[in-house]
Amino acid sequence: MHKLNCSYGPMHSTLHVIKLYKTDFEAPSIYPVLRLLVPELDRERKSYGLRDKMLGEGYVRALSLDRKSDEAIRLLSHRSAGADLADQLLPLLRGRCPDRGRLSVAEVNNRLDALANQPAKGVEAELSYLIEHCSPLEHRWLVRIVLRKLRLGALTARRILQQYHPDAPTILDYTGNLSNVVQQLENSPEGNDITLPTPAAESSIRLFHFIKPMLCQRLELPRVGALLTRHTFWLETKMDGERFQIHKDGSRYRYLSRNGVDYSETFGSTADQLDGTLTPMLAQLLQETVVSVILDGEMMVFDRRTLRFRDKCDGGADVKALRPGNGELRACFCVYDVLLLNGTPCTEMPYAERAALLGTVFVREQVGFVVRCRREQVRDAPHLVQLLNEAIDAQQEGVVLKREDAPYRPNRRAGGGWYKIKPDYIAGLVTDFDLVVLGGYYNVHRSAVNVLVVGAMDDAGHYLPVVKVSMGLSHAQWTDLNRSLRPHWREEKRGTTGKEGPVRWGRSGPPDVSIDPAASIVLQLKGSELVRSESYAAGYTIRFPRIVAIRSDKPPTEVCQVDELKQLATAAQDPKSIVEGDASRKSFKLASGHVTLEHFMPDSSKPGPSGGRRKKLTVATTVGAGKDTAAEGGILAGRDICVMGGFPGCAEIRELEALVCRHGGRAVANPSGNTFAIVVTSGRETSFKVRKYIETGRYDVVRADWLLRATTSDVGRLEPFRPSDMLARTEATRLALAEAYDRYGDSYTRPVSPTTLTALLNHDAGGIWNGVHLTERELVLAERTLLGPGTARGRRLFRGLTARLYLPPPGAHTEGAPVAVGNLRARREMLRFVGQGGRWLRDTVAGPVTYVFCQAGATDDERTVRRWLKNVAAGGEGQEPDDPVPVLSVEWIGKSLEREQLCDVKDFLLSNSPN
Repeated sequence: MHKLNCSYGPMHSTLHVIKLYKTDFEAPSIYPVLRLLVPELDRERKSYGLRDKMLGEGYVRALSLDRKSDEAIRLLSHRSAGADLADQLLPLLRGRCPDRGRLSVAEVNNRLDALANQPAKGVEAELSYLIEHCSPLEHRWLVRIVLRKLRLGALTARRILQQYHPDAPTILDYTGNLSNVVQQLENSPEGNDITLPTPAAESSIRLFHFIKPMLCQRLELPRVGALLTRHTFWLETKMDGERFQIHKDGSRYRYLSRNGVDYSETFGSTADQLDGTLTPMLAQLLQETVVSVILDGEMMVFDRRTLRFRDKCDGGADVKALRPGNGELRACFCVYDVLLLNGTPCTEMPYAERAALLGTVFVREQVGFVVRCRREQVRDAPHLVQLLNEAIDAQQEGVVLKREDAPYRPNRRAGGGWYKIKPDYIAGLVTDFDLVVLGGYYNVHRSAVNVLVVGAMDDAGHYLPVVKVSMGLSHAQWTDLNRSLRPHWREEKRGTTGKEGPVRWGRSGPPDVSIDPAASIVLQLKGSELVRSESYAAGYTIRFPRIVAIRSDKPPTEVCQVDELKQLATAAQDPKSIVEGDASRKSFKLASGHVTLEHFMPDSSKPGPSGGRRKKLTVATTVGAGKDTAAEGGILAGRDICVMGGFPGCAEIRELEALVCRHGGRAVANPSGNTFAIVVTSGRETSFKVRKYIETGRYDVVRADWLLRATTSDVGRLEPFRPSDMLARTEATRLALAEAYDRYGDSYTRPVSPTTLTALLNHDAGGIWNGVHLTERELVLAERTLLGPGTARGRRLFRGLTARLYLPPPGAHTEGAPVAVGNLRARREMLRFVGQGGRWLRDTVAGPVTYVFCQAGATDDERTVRRWLKNVAAGGEGQEPDDPVPVLSVEWIGKSLEREQLCDVKDFLLSNSPN
């Protein structure tokens, strides 16, 4: 007999002592009871497919309640009231159920198995049986078991397992399966406590059994310096995808998500599964010597048009929803660890050895299907700064530092040796937002608001919700905030749109309570990404939001504007995606600054919290103990320079101000009408004060690179501004730059070097000429100029041409071939068209076309094709009425490629083919 100490809440009265139960085919086991105590860990039982609303409606039907009755309304509206379905059901079942239940544990499990994945009528029948045989108190727990939320407070699933056996949680981390945990413990020698030394831990690694992935610990930069001196670290890119494990044993494959959900049918359980989105290619890339393997990595969506990975928030970024035949998006596995190879567990190997072993698993990498995560050894702090800034410039989510000697510890986060660094963890590196509180949601007990809805202001003076936020404040701050806002809260009715008031709620609808913005408070928020969203009226939301400050000094009328969100999204958009016209991109990184060694300084050497105001410098100051002889008549003589970006008196500002004074300039604390330029310290472009001066448009705001270059130049005169230096410019400076530089930031007089050319290609002229890219006509002209007309046309025969493909409906036939075969052949020809520079417009892509192609031997009437062309998205947009689009057979593509010149379209018109 196993005893379980259950002195937490109602569990004590019903489960004080747990006996070993015996099933029909197995020895006595505690497993049937444990799967009821920790239902969220049970992998054997299929998903119920039920949520609160569906389960509540099932009870209404099983009890034959009138949906309009007070009892049914109270039960079905429990979520809006913030109550628990199980608690609402308890008084409803009193008098309708037996006072004492008559089902055994085995019978309860059988009924729950039958309830899993039942249609609506099946759910009603099972609930009716349970109503006849279970007490109201038992129904309370049955509902929570089905919803996998027991609500036991501090008594978590891991603590329950620890009561069963101290090593049970650790075994669960390696096996990921509750039944395997019980099996291992019950098969151990009677009376011996199991400890998990290295061999036992490795023996828990089993093929086709879920292993909880190792996690990354958040790392603040001031701690990095000490770690780098004690250990050797490798840096990897932090991918923004979905964590997956791939298990292979012979010809069988299994794909498990980070929660242990099996998606093998989607990606392919064997290489012969034609509708598998990854396995058919993965099987060809693995070495023949790899018989069994477990790989850990990130499943990403690869966009073939833009040749980049899509982020989670982008359109079509659900890798599990991809289907075979998708010509634009495909599943790509970015692998960064190996847990088992040919029957040998690798989790106890050091990270460096596992990384080297991973290189022997694949014959080669294939971009768009399988790639190895790139890693680089970190030499020192300056090298890490360089790698971090490269990740920021590439708009990556962040980086991961992995200790060279770290073993793989399933489900371990703290102390495991894996650390994550994201730009939003670093002060001053990510744009923050000042947003006003518009409403909030109550906690479960409706005693306080614990989720706030904050928003921005539009041009008409209306407030639009942007995001819900619940993180960032301490318990004391939440208490004070609720106390100050409680008198102003007003209850909102469902269905309210706010069209008559100052707030426009939009599709998301109003929260539990709202507040008049004039009586509200402003919060300063930080997040990792700005995301397009139709759920919020502002059209944008913030990913991973958290509160960094309460701006009680700021009125609601000075919050962030909706237009600022749009401008920020435009500025943060990847230039490559702009050129490709990738409208699916919905998320934009907010990191706009760079990391410096100053960020590695310990907290004790950094400025104190913002709660204590520092004395502001209000007069011009000359920095430096002694007078520099080079100051008189220097290149900055007679010019006022304002250096800002950090806190007054910090090391970087002192150095730059000393540089200004050394060359004859005057360092001022605040800009005025006589200020020549505002110099912003590196990585501080997004600070609140800098943004405010940029928005005025009255000053030339430049990066510190300009000052460093100007003061080290030996030409004897002041170095003029370049487009790449500018954060903001006056109208006079803009006109001067327009005369000296083209729209791409290329100087008319300064020769181009490899360094400056790289900067031009990687940077959009310092943000001065936003959204500039080559048009299709400019690309054609450039190719003809550089390569010559003949060579350019030979290499890209269909450059500048656009086309659509008409496919006949199912059931039709072409001459001598079914329509499905003809469609495949037509698509193959269109791919050849694209490969030679043409552009294939899909049905959902707008724009004028040069040709419309039909499959060879098509019997459709030309009028049918033209009617179809008018119906597709903007298919006829931009076409002249007297210049109809030619409808051709796809044979024209092949014949043109054979002759290496465009054939006469008259010979391939659909109207010429016999009907």
